[in-house]
Amino acid sequence: MALIFLLSVTSFNTLFAQEAKPKMDMTELAKKTQNPVESMIQVPLGYYGNFNWGPDKNFASTLELKPVVPVKLSKGLNLVLRAIIPVVFLPKPVSKTGLSDIQIQFYFAPSKTKKFIWGLGPMVTFPTGAPYELCSGKWTAGPIGVGLLMMKHWVVGVLVNQRWSYAGDGSMPDVNQLYINAFANYNFKHGWALSYAPEIYANWKEKPADVWTVPVGLAGIKAFHIGKQMMSANLGYYYNVACPANGANMYVKAAISLLFPK
Repeated sequence: MALIFLLSVTSFNTLFAQEAKPKMDMTELAKKTQNPVESMIQVPLGYYGNFNWGPDKNFASTLELKPVVPVKLSKGLNLVLRAIIPVVFLPKPVSKTGLSDIQIQFYFAPSKTKKFIWGLGPMVTFPTGAPYELCSGKWTAGPIGVGLLMMKHWVVGVLVNQRWSYAGDGSMPDVNQLYINAFANYNFKHGWALSYAPEIYANWKEKPADVWTVPVGLAGIKAFHIGKQMMSANLGYYYNVACPANGANMYVKAAISLLFPK
């Protein structure tokens, strides 16, 4: 449904948008998309294609809808709400397709910062998976924080969260997981950017050899518009220099986003 909605909006703008171009600079727009606590509504649809996953080394896919909605709490403070709604396609031996656990993130972020930008708050994950094989069976929560430097060409920072399970199915494994998204993006002219943004995981419940997932790779980013509708797209490739025995050893990552700057 999310993909149908995105294609419908894109087609509508292509057919009916006015000829006049938006006044916003595409490079500045690209930099805004690289700020996790930017006060701009975003509707990204992301895709992960994981190679050599599972005991049979198959290809597994995840489609994620990740809407971002900022709420102005006061003159100097914003609340940025971010949801992650994943649809997972797992091959044999699981052979299941469906909704996985939904995550909600809450960032309290000052609205008047310019160069150094930060946000802090809680996050919670709900055991919404269906079929049940795609669900952790656990309610999880924990702190989340982001800090970044916004410079002329560079956007550099890190987003970190740690979550623990606190309720749920007693027959399912407990969750104790660290997530680190370090990013360094260099912005060129006309909305183009080159991005190094590995998503690092540490599953503290695994045996020592399977705790860490550490990727290296690069992605390209482009901000653009179709008529007056602002958009961005990115495409990247990452190789996991460390990963669990049954984890994917490489993946491709792509996304397209509808943007609604003020």
